[in-house]
Amino acid sequence: MGTKTKLAGILGNGMVIQRDQPFKIWGSDVEAKFVKVFLEKNEYVTMVSGGRFVIELPAHEAATDITITVKGSEEIVLNDICFGDVYMLAGQSNMELPVYRTLDVTSEEVEASDYPYIRQFRLTPNYRLDDTKTSELFEAPWVKAVPGDIMEISAVGFFCAKELYEATKVPIGLVLSAQGGSTLEAWLPADSLAPLKDCSELINKFKEDNAVQRFLENMNNNIANWRKAITPEGYEENSKAIPSDAVEVTLPGLVFDKNSEGYTGSLWLYKEIELDVEPEADSFLYVGELIDSDITYINGEVVGRTEYCYPPRKYPFDGSILKKGKNLIAVRLIIDHKYGGFLKDHQYYLRTGDTKIDITGTWLMKKETAAQTEAPEVIMGQTIPTALYTASVKPILNLKFKGVWWYQGESNAGDPFNKNSRPGKGYFEAASYDKIFKVMIERWRQDFKQELPIVVVEMPDYTNPVEGWDDGWAELQKMQRSAPEMVENCRVALGKDLGEPYELHPQNKSILGKRMAEEVKRLNNI
Repeated sequence: MGTKTKLAGILGNGMVIQRDQPFKIWGSDVEAKFVKVFLEKNEYVTMVSGGRFVIELPAHEAATDITITVKGSEEIVLNDICFGDVYMLAGQSNMELPVYRTLDVTSEEVEASDYPYIRQFRLTPNYRLDDTKTSELFEAPWVKAVPGDIMEISAVGFFCAKELYEATKVPIGLVLSAQGGSTLEAWLPADSLAPLKDCSELINKFKEDNAVQRFLENMNNNIANWRKAITPEGYEENSKAIPSDAVEVTLPGLVFDKNSEGYTGSLWLYKEIELDVEPEADSFLYVGELIDSDITYINGEVVGRTEYCYPPRKYPFDGSILKKGKNLIAVRLIIDHKYGGFLKDHQYYLRTGDTKIDITGTWLMKKETAAQTEAPEVIMGQTIPTALYTASVKPILNLKFKGVWWYQGESNAGDPFNKNSRPGKGYFEAASYDKIFKVMIERWRQDFKQELPIVVVEMPDYTNPVEGWDDGWAELQKMQRSAPEMVENCRVALGKDLGEPYELHPQNKSILGKRMAEEVKRLNNI
């Protein structure tokens, strides 16, 4: 795009516009008094006021390979535009979870997928809690569900869209605004929250421009300093040999749990394996899921690292670092809050070529540096009341949607690793979820000026690896199942049975996507 004439970040090459409804083109121009939009053989004109413009164009039937030209101070040509059905994907990390994170159970289906008319725009929030000002959309590409690009698309979004596309042969647009860890209250505006809970003190704290960004930067610096304090100089030398005073532990399992005194800080875990074949370049290490963060080495070389506890550790690496005979796996694990280790019911193995070696069983452990305090609390922007309404909903009110897909609740069901903390680190717990959800959807429908059919995803069962089952989880699942009783034009895709005991992000997104698609079809009589 130009420097004088700019379109909203979501308006770009390859975008999908909702068919059969009037639609808007909007942006800014620092010099022009008028902006013209050319679509096919038609010309549309609007005035620029205060440096901004918005123009509504008439409804267009489903179509592909359309060009739209915008002329102000500069000319912008948008190519490969489609008219089809556009869905807003909102919620938490299970909605975000990309296709590549599901390949253990979906690889064949994904490898066979080539859908150039299923496209996703990933909306990144530009936090600005002052609702009298506009939060600008960051520019991002529309990504197609084709080989090479499909891996970054929302998994549940893609698998649902695939079913709909096969049924309608109409382009599908996915506007992915979900944010991992987001609370329900983050998705509501301040005036809708006020009658439910007084969040004004916290909201006001972040109203100044860039206040959220400064807060997050300071928090990240505190975390970095905490980790630096438990990282001795030359720590990587510990990856090359097992210390003589290392003690045996059995993995997977928590090396420190609620039955122990606990430990916060860094430690090393070692596993020596015997390779009786020549290693191959195509090698892979699966280290399950760890609490909390890790750097993982083989024979002193880094093969992967993960900065927080949830993602399964899937580390492809160049097998040239292996050797026939003995090899050493070393995991530097950082425990943030007393309890940590390797979670059960995950995969733990090393593969080189066709040779696969199980790495469960006896390991050796050596503490490195104990922390003086537990890790700084992580408070993400997407947990702040109103933050996502102002940054991810309000900036796209000019769009039209076929409907909303909502997959959220984990952050309002109780903090998975600390039952003593405020539930979900948010203001609303499971018992009030249905009432708040109803308020949210009614407000969205009012502001979008659309009925917005909505499909709610029921969270899968999940077992807290540290404290056991959290009753708030089951309560929230119940609330999700009852959503259609509270909200009109709403259906639920059941997901309770699709989880794994210790997996917050279950991979069965293909099955769930198919269930979602069936509910979308029912809502829209497809």
